Amino acid sequence: MAGAVHHGPTRRMAVLLLCLMCGLVASIVPFSERTARAADEPCAGADCDVVGDPDDAEYLGTGGLLLPSDSFTGSSDDRATAATCEGCRWALLPMCRDGTGGGVNCTPAATSCPPGEFRRIVLLLRPDATDWEEIGLVCLAPTDPLTVDDMGAELSDVVVEAVPKLEPSFQPRGGTLVQLPAIFASGQPATLGRREFSLVGFDIVLQGRANWTWTFGDGDQMTTDDPGGAWPNEAVPHTYDEEGRYPVVVTTEWRAWFTVDGLGPFAVAGPPVVQVADPLTLVVSEARAELIAG
Repeated sequence: MAGAVHHGPTRRMAVLLLCLMCGLVASIVPFSERTARAADEPCAGADCDVVGDPDDAEYLGTGGLLLPSDSFTGSSDDRATAATCEGCRWALLPMCRDGTGGGVNCTPAATSCPPGEFRRIVLLLRPDATDWEEIGLVCLAPTDPLTVDDMGAELSDVVVEAVPKLEPSFQPRGGTLVQLPAIFASGQPATLGRREFSLVGFDIVLQGRANWTWTFGDGDQMTTDDPGGAWPNEAVPHTYDEEGRYPVVVTTEWRAWFTVDGLGPFAVAGPPVVQVADPLTLVVSEARAELIAG
């Protein structure tokens, strides 16, 4: 028929290529745009099970978010920022709206977590930014996420149990003389050492050190980070000007810090752990000269 247009194989191939290109373009639309549409539009199509808008967040918080290093898919810098940025806001969203990993767009990668955990999208809003940024995915149990403050609070009881007993002493054991120094010791190490253990799935390194305040009973006191020791250690000496019986009291304050999965150090929550020993009674005598017959 005159004027008829016949679409041969070449024309059909061009149309097919055009459709494929359209699909490719749609597939590389930025994640934030795709998820924003999914959150704003009625649930329909391949994106209806994806959540990526902070309005859909299971949890929202400010600073201090701890992301397990063994399941977080983002960069180490972003994981550190989530834990240490005081002015940052964060959001955790389920990969799928139903939270089970069974939606249309939930591939096996979205659910490849240990039993009892589900993959979550991590969004971060930096202090100088106006737009939320997806920094990675992470496997988490369906419980409240852990923050640095949470971990610090958990470790405060560990520190209380870890501090060594305060056992002060002095030399000479029988007392000293006026204008001759007595030497004091707390009976403790200067630090808690390096304690490594696992807590709620995180690798913890806990450390701490102390200072000591000695009240010598004559109105003088001394604060030091040296625990003192027996002679010839003279780190904590005191000399009395008058004879008498003096109550000596020592107070120890322990401060601790920790790293978690290599991040930190962070301070253990709460006030320092304080120990106060019972008073020691130190007898100070006046030196007296004696005439010895030859």
